[in-house]
Amino acid sequence: MTTSRIKGLMAVCVIAVALSGCDELLTVSDPQRYTASDLDNALPAVANGVEGASHGPVEAFVIYNALLADEYQHTGTWSGYDEVDHGRFQYGTSPMDGSQNAWLRAQWFATDAEERFKRVMGDAEAASSPLTAQVRLAGAMSDLYLGQTYCEAVGEASGPVMTDAQMLQQAVTKFTATIQTAQSAGRADYAMAALAGRAQAKLMMGDVAGAAADAAGVPAGFSYDAVYNQQNNNWVVLVTTKTFNEAAGLMHKWWPLIEKKDEPGYMMDPLSGMPDMRIPVYFDGEVATDNETPHYSQWKYNNLTDDIPMVHSDGMRLIEAEALALSGNFAGATAVLNQLRAAVGLPGHEVPTSPEMMAGIVLWERFAEHFMEGYRALDLHRYGLTRQIFDELNDPERPGSGRPTKFSLSDTEALYNDNVENELTQRCLPKS
Repeated sequence: MTTSRIKGLMAVCVIAVALSGCDELLTVSDPQRYTASDLDNALPAVANGVEGASHGPVEAFVIYNALLADEYQHTGTWSGYDEVDHGRFQYGTSPMDGSQNAWLRAQWFATDAEERFKRVMGDAEAASSPLTAQVRLAGAMSDLYLGQTYCEAVGEASGPVMTDAQMLQQAVTKFTATIQTAQSAGRADYAMAALAGRAQAKLMMGDVAGAAADAAGVPAGFSYDAVYNQQNNNWVVLVTTKTFNEAAGLMHKWWPLIEKKDEPGYMMDPLSGMPDMRIPVYFDGEVATDNETPHYSQWKYNNLTDDIPMVHSDGMRLIEAEALALSGNFAGATAVLNQLRAAVGLPGHEVPTSPEMMAGIVLWERFAEHFMEGYRALDLHRYGLTRQIFDELNDPERPGSGRPTKFSLSDTEALYNDNVENELTQRCLPKS
């Protein structure tokens, strides 16, 4: 599998101003303060820091989108998890504010770093530098996550509010620029990550045909991941996984598909009854942190240093299948999905005979392939299925009506940005 990752010591340098562990990369006269000239002499560290800043919030994106969807439920004592699980948050109380703030910082870091590269290297050299490709990718990825997670955000430091559609369009523009720069710089990995990111942005915008055209260019085995390490742990593991804190676990609707075992296993595939290796889980009968709820643990990530996929080739095949399904080519769509199933030893679906059946197959395969990657809530939102899915739970604690389907603008941004009105009635929060 081809994966673009920050490895080793450089992965510790999450942001450009947090470089104290990078002994040989940055030498400064005052260890307590990093000046502009210090950073000018450590451009690779700056670029790695920007990319790391765009990776950091992905763990929260996965957890909170799992809670917002029907993937996770709260099994601990944390009010933020509980509020999202039950759909009770609103503007000013969203626990995802911190993640938006982090991606906005990454967005600004990318812009600032690119200007630094131009100043230090000159416009011509910077235009084809792999460092520029790296920070452009980070900025585009930050915009992608802002656009697909929140109903509104800002597109630049202290800028005016942008809708999610506008933010996604900005991401498309940035990904296109990244592809051009990465190709000039000879960084095929960054160009491929940008192409996959652009496909994902177009999908979220509703341009499924355009998304599929981009997705077709991403080869099998490619993955671009958010990187975690001993200094920057994967919190999906740390706070929701068996043998660690068990503050959230798989939603009760999935429990009948999970066998009780003394060791990790897999959720059962509803079609065949066989274990689906795309959905690693662990349930040994123990209760969670709340001392009452059985803890059905995800097991896709079980080490604190496990990376989280942001975009990957299997996701691109799902986009191609969705485009074929929407065009009426059910046989073609099913063939693509069955290839993904065959790769994990599962039998294929029969070609469906109605759009409803086809949509159901696509939705299930997207759940399986993107298990614990944060996409389930996005799919329920864009398909307009949130209310139906939660009504079908028949769970009075989680009614389908009036449930938020995306997260709201960070009130921290509104408080300090004069271009944003910090008023509940002026802010969006889509609900089912």
